[in-house]
Amino acid sequence: MRTKWQMIKRLLFATCCFGLYFVLSTAAISLYGPFENIRSTIVGMVLTSRHPFVITPFFSKETLAKYQPVGLDQMDRGTDTAGNFSDISDEGIEEIPIKTAKFTGTMLVVKDPKRVHVGVTKHLNHVGQTVSEMVKDANAVAGVNAGGFFDKEGLGTGGIPMGLTISRGSYVSGDKKALQPVIGMTSKGALVVGKYTYDELERMGIKDAISFGPELVKDGKPYLKESSGSWGIAPRTAIGQREDGAILLLAISGRGNNGIGATLLDIQNIMLEQGAVIAANLDGGYSTELYYQGKFLVPPSNPLGERYVATSFLVDGVKKQ
Repeated sequence: MRTKWQMIKRLLFATCCFGLYFVLSTAAISLYGPFENIRSTIVGMVLTSRHPFVITPFFSKETLAKYQPVGLDQMDRGTDTAGNFSDISDEGIEEIPIKTAKFTGTMLVVKDPKRVHVGVTKHLNHVGQTVSEMVKDANAVAGVNAGGFFDKEGLGTGGIPMGLTISRGSYVSGDKKALQPVIGMTSKGALVVGKYTYDELERMGIKDAISFGPELVKDGKPYLKESSGSWGIAPRTAIGQREDGAILLLAISGRGNNGIGATLLDIQNIMLEQGAVIAANLDGGYSTELYYQGKFLVPPSNPLGERYVATSFLVDGVKKQ
C-alpha cells in the first residue's frame, strides 16, 4: 500500500512540475520569443489594464516604450461644427450580430440619435451602478458602459467619473478649464469626438459628454493606423454615428466569454464596415456590456457579474401618445 501511495505522489509531483514548466516556457516564448505580434498584444493588453505594473519588471524602459499603447487622448482638436439631425423621428432600433472566429458581439443601431444620453451613477463620488440599473432608473430601453472611472485602492467601486461628464444638459464633474478628450452628443443629435474645454462644449450645445478614447473613425476614414500602439485583445465597447444620423452602439465579448476579444483596430474596422463617419472607443474589459429590452445582448465577461461603473450611454424609451 505504501509503495502504491508513493507512486501516486511521485506521479502528482511530476505532473505539477510538467505543468509549471509548460506555463513558464509558454510565457517565456510569448514574451521573449520570435513572435512579435503575440508579444505586442500581450504587453499592450497588460499595459492598458488596471495593473500595468505586472509587466514592468520583465522589460527595459526602452522596450516598454516601444509597446506603449496609443493613449486615451489620441484624438484631434475638436471643431465647433457638428451635424443637425433635429428632424429625425424614426423610432426604430436595429440589432446587428457581430461574429468572427475571434469574437462575437452586437451592434445596436439607434435611428434617432436624440434618444441617446449619458447616464451617471446616482451615488456620484461614492460608488457606481451597473448599466442595467441605470437603464431601469432612467426608464430607458438600452444601455452600454461609457467612460472610465477612478479606482480608489483598486476596489472597483466606480463612483468617480474620469474627466468631463455632462448628463442631459447638466454639468456633473471634471475640470472645466482643461482641454480634454471628449465623446459627446449635441442637442441636435450629432456625435462629437475631439479635445475640448467645457466652455467650448457649452457653446456647441453639447448636452451629454464623457471623457474617453481614442478616436476610431473621422470623416468616414480610419483614424488609427496599423502602427498605432496595441491595446491587446479584450472585450470592447464603442460608439459611432452614420451619415444619416443613426447612432451605433457596439459591444464585443471576450476573455473566454463568447470569444477571446478584439483589438482597437478590429473595432475600428467594424465601425467602418457599418457605415460610421465618426466613432470612438469607450471603456472596455470587465466593464463592457450591452443591455437591451431587459436582457443582455452582450453579457459582462466579469466572473462576478456586472461591474459598477460611473457612466453609461442610455437609449431613451419612446413615450406613448
